[in-house]
Amino acid sequence: MSNTTKPTEVAKNAAAPSTPIPLTRKPVAAAPTSVVTAPSGTASKTACIRTFGCQMNVHDSDRMRRMIQDAGFAEVQRYEDADLVVLNTCYVRENAVDRVRGHLGELNRLKKEGRVKKVALTGCIGAANESRELEKQYGIDLVLGTHNTYELAQFVGLPGMDETFTPELPGTEGEHSAFVTIMTGCNYQCSYCVVPSVRGRMVCRPMENVVEEIRRLVGSGTRYVTLLGQTVDAWRDPAGSGERFCDLLERVADEAPRVWFTTSHPSNMEDRTLRLIGEKETIVGRLHLPVQSGSDRMLKVMHRGYKSDRYRRKIEVFREAVPDGTLSTDIIVGHPGETETDHEETLRLIEDCSFDSAYVFKFSPRRGTEAAALSADPSGTVPEDVAQRRFVEVLRAVEQNAFRRNKSKVGAVEDIYVRHGRTGDGKAVGETWSGHAVHIPTEAQPGRYVTATIESAGPHVLYAGDPAGRPR
Repeated sequence: MSNTTKPTEVAKNAAAPSTPIPLTRKPVAAAPTSVVTAPSGTASKTACIRTFGCQMNVHDSDRMRRMIQDAGFAEVQRYEDADLVVLNTCYVRENAVDRVRGHLGELNRLKKEGRVKKVALTGCIGAANESRELEKQYGIDLVLGTHNTYELAQFVGLPGMDETFTPELPGTEGEHSAFVTIMTGCNYQCSYCVVPSVRGRMVCRPMENVVEEIRRLVGSGTRYVTLLGQTVDAWRDPAGSGERFCDLLERVADEAPRVWFTTSHPSNMEDRTLRLIGEKETIVGRLHLPVQSGSDRMLKVMHRGYKSDRYRRKIEVFREAVPDGTLSTDIIVGHPGETETDHEETLRLIEDCSFDSAYVFKFSPRRGTEAAALSADPSGTVPEDVAQRRFVEVLRAVEQNAFRRNKSKVGAVEDIYVRHGRTGDGKAVGETWSGHAVHIPTEAQPGRYVTATIESAGPHVLYAGDPAGRPR
């Protein structure tokens, strides 16, 4: 593992002030759209949190949100209405950094105009060496990595907090769904991945600690729990019980009414975990198992630790255990050294596994990774037009398989969990127990179930008719 950033190093880079930042009324009158109002008797302070990246970042933002609320801030949605802006960032792809640069440029302008007082950069970019350059260029007031987000508490005026790699701050109680982080970091050394550098090595939370948090969440009304981790199925109980991810998943499935987990690594995925998905009624029948390539040669170059036939066997077990379940994956095209033969082997694996969806990426070099060094050699670089063609071909192959599988659901009567309220087309977004996304015309609030017949299908979503009966 290269360039692993330790928490102590991140803390030094952050340069957090020893006294809270002075936030008073904004110099320019504004009518902020508050999501949470400040407690009575406190000064008018506002904050905006903008999140980029994965579910782990969403969960980290949730933790920081509660810190600023406890400090008396009201949350607003626009930068120009905020005293404090927190950008919680992703570092996986180069365009993610470019996007954040654009936001920082806007915030730098608003600070000069006196419309924003302080800016904090947190998350994966904050843990990377590149954060020092951004801090100087854009006048950022606080830089935090992924292991020391607790320092935001002192920054906004709360008493100092101590924290370890795996934060104990629980998920938001009272929400219909919640993320629960069970482990952080990653012990793999994939050629293209910067996560080990910014998230550190794997550290797992004790089973009883996780289960107790889930009990609190369910007791407060949470109906859907998603277990999170960079390689979630690599979880092991640090208490020394010998229990593995499958044991934890079974415990959680006995506590929560609806459960899912992400993201898994094929080398950690046990057959008994795949079978448990089909056996436990409370586990959503959806598996996200990144493969990255169908070529054994490329899997070796990427340091993935498995071959394509081993991956295929895992999928066979899943399909047998969860016949109507959904399968998604990650695929990278254009990795340095990828040949047309490698690409064809990826297309063959897509056909064999018949994915229901996939996150397809064109290779993007990340500073400090092995693949970035490989991409510097012109002889191994895949031309942009070739990478684009392969990207389209992979995407088309996935969508064709997904559309074919989705059409088989037409006519089925499904229990649909409403995840999001009405969208622009006037329909809610829900999820079946098999993990299919569904658009449905209903006034049911998120967290409720409705029963409806699937009337049509597209490659990415099912479309249901009017629900039968009342939401429950």
